[in-house]
Amino acid sequence: MSTTEWMIVAGAIVAGFVVGMIASRIISVALGAPTRPEPIQDAAGPLASLGFWTFVVIGLLVALGVLSPDALSEMPRNLVAFLPRLLSAAIVVIAANVLSSFATAALARALARASSTVQRQAVMITRATIMALAVLIAVPQLGIETTVINLGVAAIFFALSASFTLLVGLGGRDVASQVASTRAVKRMVQSGDEVTLENLTGIVVALHPTAVEIRATTGQAVLVPSARFLAETITIKRGESPASDPSSS
Repeated sequence: MSTTEWMIVAGAIVAGFVVGMIASRIISVALGAPTRPEPIQDAAGPLASLGFWTFVVIGLLVALGVLSPDALSEMPRNLVAFLPRLLSAAIVVIAANVLSSFATAALARALARASSTVQRQAVMITRATIMALAVLIAVPQLGIETTVINLGVAAIFFALSASFTLLVGLGGRDVASQVASTRAVKRMVQSGDEVTLENLTGIVVALHPTAVEIRATTGQAVLVPSARFLAETITIKRGESPASDPSSS
């Protein structure tokens, strides 16, 4: 091959990557705008990736046409036969990505009272499980032998399921612990009491199922987990009971 042909090959490959990055950015901005519906925003990432790799493949095809014209001449017929499988696999993956967004949003609401770590890990596990199942469905569409993949995905699925069960159990245990602590705290303090913890002083405003609401001396309302009242040394200054409040008579 001549130097000119090698320059064309290199230029085609580089151009494919550059144009792909530009196209990916345009798709991401256009579909990921805040004014777009949430499902479209969620699909912006996969579609942007698809646009990037499309132009990369085009650049590689141009390079292949220069390196081996005979191989390129046989490609259209093979591509026509393979394209429906590729599109089917892409549709499955994109649909799974959208479905995982809805599932994780619902899960986040269900675990609203759990700790942020539990919420984050549960969302991650749910999304990974859905995407793994989507890949398991999409790969056979490409005509790839999936025996080993099936075994691997099955192992991952059971591991994720076990992890998810543990996370939910740990999150529920944390909530149950706070609820039990609140029952004990109600015998110690009541609304109107002034309490001092290690770095907080304020008036008890209300006792919630899992936390005590305190109005700090700075005027801010602070929610203190009930378990903290049992774990730290606190100072309590009894407030006047509602019955003795002159304004109530």
